Amino acid sequence: MYRKFILLIVLVYTTVLHANNITFNSIVIPKEYKTENTFSGDLSDTDSFHLIFTKNKKMKNFKVFSYLFDGNEVVELPSLNNEKSFGLVSFHKKNNVLSLILSYSIKKKSFIKSVEYNLDTNEKNESEVFSHDDFVTSIRTKDKSILIYKTDDVFKVTSFIGNSKPETKELVLEDNLEVKSFFENESVTSIKTDEFVANGATNKVRLYFENNTLFFTRDSDEPFNVNLVGISLNNKKSNTTQLLKFNLNEPILKPTFFIFENANGEKFKKATSFFTKEKLFQLAVSKKSGFLNISDINTGKSLNTIVFDDSLSSSIKGNSEFQGIENFLKNAGKNKYNPTVTANKTNSNKIRIRVDYVDISYNYNYNWWWHHQQFMWHMQQHQMHIQQSIQRSIPSGFGPRVVDESFFDNATIFKNKRFFELLIDIDGNLLDEDLPASFYKEIDKKEYIDKLDDISNFKYESSCFLKSSFRFIAYDIKLKQFTIQTNKL
Repeated sequence: MYRKFILLIVLVYTTVLHANNITFNSIVIPKEYKTENTFSGDLSDTDSFHLIFTKNKKMKNFKVFSYLFDGNEVVELPSLNNEKSFGLVSFHKKNNVLSLILSYSIKKKSFIKSVEYNLDTNEKNESEVFSHDDFVTSIRTKDKSILIYKTDDVFKVTSFIGNSKPETKELVLEDNLEVKSFFENESVTSIKTDEFVANGATNKVRLYFENNTLFFTRDSDEPFNVNLVGISLNNKKSNTTQLLKFNLNEPILKPTFFIFENANGEKFKKATSFFTKEKLFQLAVSKKSGFLNISDINTGKSLNTIVFDDSLSSSIKGNSEFQGIENFLKNAGKNKYNPTVTANKTNSNKIRIRVDYVDISYNYNYNWWWHHQQFMWHMQQHQMHIQQSIQRSIPSGFGPRVVDESFFDNATIFKNKRFFELLIDIDGNLLDEDLPASFYKEIDKKEYIDKLDDISNFKYESSCFLKSSFRFIAYDIKLKQFTIQTNKL
């Protein structure tokens, strides 16, 4: 009788676990759902959320399984259902409400909706549907998601703040030709400045977000002496940086323009810039010369111009393997490289400037490991198509385009130790003191993700970085279940 009672308890406990589909940090989804990909996002120093995007093999509709994890226990949230496959545009959390901005397409039309989870009650609320056509880029902070849209006629900013109804502000471009010209024929890259930025973007137009204000920069580099059929005979260029500012605290979108010239009108082969803490950092290099101009965007005045020559040697920090300014300039000025400059605040209210150069194939991404997750999913889909083609023994033509993995190899550069750092105070003065710790820790994210990719019995993996740990979800082929794990940084 005693043994039967124990067996009954075990059966009841097993049934409860199966009903919840969760065993501690392991997850089993019903067999009728085929996994398409996963996503992992950080919520706090210790908490994360994880999404499993699936397709019902019988009903042919789509379902997203949603989970919270605090490092010890998995909590399942209400799932999301849709007739079309969801994609994640952004996420944020405010007042213990997690908001997911999800997209889907119907007949070449794109739509988004916001899904809010109350993390106290685990209740779900879904917003109305909004058009997502003409999406350009987004900015995400801890408590808000800002989406940018643009057509030939209208520039639009939609702000999702907490779980409030989104607010949209529009600017008619025919009435603002400067704004229209600013974005013409150029894509926009958002720069994530609430983390350590090792290498910024190398394209012309970039978006930064500070003090509830959008700062767009556009670097212009025009050939100094163009002759026969557009071939530059002098190869050196003049450079200006345009700054376009939108203060989102204002009731309407009101553009403000600034133009910053390079120092003394000098000509250099390559130029770029970076913006943070209301300062613009303009870098220009040739094979034998270079300088960094630091300007205050409120006054429009240059705070300091740092010339790259031998006198700078005593101020160079952060890289014991650095091989000198002369060698740096010779390499940074080559056609196969692009220079980069970033500025990261320190714990002591100073700024660490990092000067580097990257391969021309490098392309900054706002959350590059987020895009890496999409890359892994596309690779899995590609492999699936190949297997299906082989099984059918039918010529498959060219098949889907495979994403170039070298993109991710170039997503972080500092392992090559080509950079050098300078330290300045808030007034732009060069300092010779020891390099203080940065406010945001520098993490070689690619190193952690590469190790995860190398685990042969894992697939559908996605990851996020918490304050002192690396967390991921992955499907374990041997155990036939998803697992969520945490590794210390």
